[in-house]
Amino acid sequence: MPQFFKRQPLVIVILLVVLLIALVIVTSGQRDKLTTIEGVVGEVITPVQGFMYRIATSVSEFFQSIGERRQLAEQYKILKDRVTQLEQQQLEMDETVRENERLKALLNFKEERDQFTVAGVRITGKDPGNWFNTLTIDKGSKDGITVNMAVVTDKGLIGRITEVGKNWSKVRTIVDGQSSVSAIIERTRDNGMVKGNNTLTFEDGLCRMINLPLDSDVVVGDRVITSGLGEIFPKGIYIGEVVEVSSEQRDMFKTATVKPGADFQRLEEVLVISTVNE
Repeated sequence: MPQFFKRQPLVIVILLVVLLIALVIVTSGQRDKLTTIEGVVGEVITPVQGFMYRIATSVSEFFQSIGERRQLAEQYKILKDRVTQLEQQQLEMDETVRENERLKALLNFKEERDQFTVAGVRITGKDPGNWFNTLTIDKGSKDGITVNMAVVTDKGLIGRITEVGKNWSKVRTIVDGQSSVSAIIERTRDNGMVKGNNTLTFEDGLCRMINLPLDSDVVVGDRVITSGLGEIFPKGIYIGEVVEVSSEQRDMFKTATVKPGADFQRLEEVLVISTVNE
């Protein structure tokens, strides 16, 4: 008897299996009504089947959502890379448009002054400082560049060539303290000398027109142009605009502060005047 009780669970399982097989056989045919036992079994099994179905559905949706998130992450990376490429292309296009505008302005300046033989050059270097007293350009002696040639843009006078290499040249700008340009006030025709304000200890990017007659009628807003004296700078090149006027009775002269027309902080291309046709 003790062995029977030890084997009781196994016997119960075998009986249940036999019972289920019998139920399957009995209920395999088509009938209009279920037996009492089938109804009880159905009542028990149906919730279990629904529970298992919900679990299976949740598991399936979980793994499907993982796949969708992975796919979205891949698409996001592709779109992000594409946006970066488009932004870079836009920057390059904008830079090309700006460069074309600058070159067009230089070309117009050249065509309007057919008495000059000019060469377009790019700036390849600038000295330390905010206002760039000296510049390096990408053309030299092999391109016909020589010392003292004038350098300009469509906005006005830049300076003159001070050193020349085979394929490079140095330019001293008009804002440098060692620069001097013979000039006149366009409206009054008063003569003077335009000198740069920038020194080793002071920079403001402006110029001073000195030695103006004490009775000069120069006022703020007057245009200053090259006079053509000195055989370096051609006559009539725009230098800048008067922004302040002062006078010293003891010196018997007036001094005008001049703001250059060219933007020395943003120079990229310039023109070198290589010949002046008299």
